[in-house]
Amino acid sequence: MSRKIRRVICWGTIGVLLVSGLSACGTNKEENNSSGSVQESTDDAVKSNGLKFAGDIVGQGSVALDNFVNELEYDFTSMGASFQIYNDNFTADTQMQNVETMASKGYDGLMIYGWNNTSYKQISATCQMTKVPFAMYDQISRDDETTAMLNENEYYAGSVGTDSYMCGANAASEMLKNGEKKALILGGAVGDTIHDKRVEGFTETFKEGGGEILGAGRCTDPSEGTTKFDDLVSANPDAQGVYCLAGDYSVAAISALGNHGDVNIAVYQSDTTKETIPYIKDGTISYADSGSKIVIPIASALLVNYAQGNIIKDEAGNAPYFANVVPFSVTAENADQFSDLYLTGHPLTPDQMNELVGKDVTYKDFKEFIENYSFETSLEK
Repeated sequence: MSRKIRRVICWGTIGVLLVSGLSACGTNKEENNSSGSVQESTDDAVKSNGLKFAGDIVGQGSVALDNFVNELEYDFTSMGASFQIYNDNFTADTQMQNVETMASKGYDGLMIYGWNNTSYKQISATCQMTKVPFAMYDQISRDDETTAMLNENEYYAGSVGTDSYMCGANAASEMLKNGEKKALILGGAVGDTIHDKRVEGFTETFKEGGGEILGAGRCTDPSEGTTKFDDLVSANPDAQGVYCLAGDYSVAAISALGNHGDVNIAVYQSDTTKETIPYIKDGTISYADSGSKIVIPIASALLVNYAQGNIIKDEAGNAPYFANVVPFSVTAENADQFSDLYLTGHPLTPDQMNELVGKDVTYKDFKEFIENYSFETSLEK
């Protein structure tokens, strides 16, 4: 029986679609080890429950990914636990080294950023062998076979994920709706699974709608963005729009467009960042999305419940699988509120986080939380 409960939820005026089955950060210290950089956070203002968690992130230095790290630290300290992040440095080997290191250190649970789907079986086996609970967040299993494999592991606490394909598809739809049929793409390197999936969603939707992809600039890091987009524009001055795969690349594209006063290329982006808010408000950026950060508090709460002995299961007796969060549109009208809640702040308060944790919390509570969550209720917190 399928565990994917598919439901569309409108997050008020911001209009988030959640298709699902469902800063006050403490002091940081950084150190280096053979498995990548490590950063730990604790918060003395929250009563400690003595639990210790760790997790990985695909890389650091990107504003969007650093926001995820900030959210992880906030969520676990809000629930009275300590948290340590491990940086995968954008390599699959480092991710596995990090998972093995974390699993050997006696943490009460691990948050796994499932950016490399070829590692799922090994990650699951490592956690099972060391008897360490784990939850997957944002980038999660997308096929029934892998999901079934994970469910065979008694230490698997569940998954909460973002649909990167739909991010690209939505941007393509907006570009087509605005009459722009010739597009460029600017983003991270080929092999970045998140950006690759956004490119796939954008490309397929754009071509199906009669659009043409003139070229793509894929960068090792955002610092290459301005030069690569400058070259793209020079080679394709008839382009009408560019889809930037993250906010960092929108900033790079806008900078490059300053060298081409004779072109008119509209900017579309995923992963809105603080730096792009002014461009959204003044219309320089035609379309932007964001909001996937909500997957982190939900997944964190599943893992803390597991560590405290309350193992959440769905109606079929499986670990929760909340499949697809499609980020909402960030507009000139809601940009400031979005920034306050998702960039400089957090979707949930500590009290709201702790309502999702406890011996009496069930799968139904998570399901109802998602169904009832709205942007308006977040503003009331």
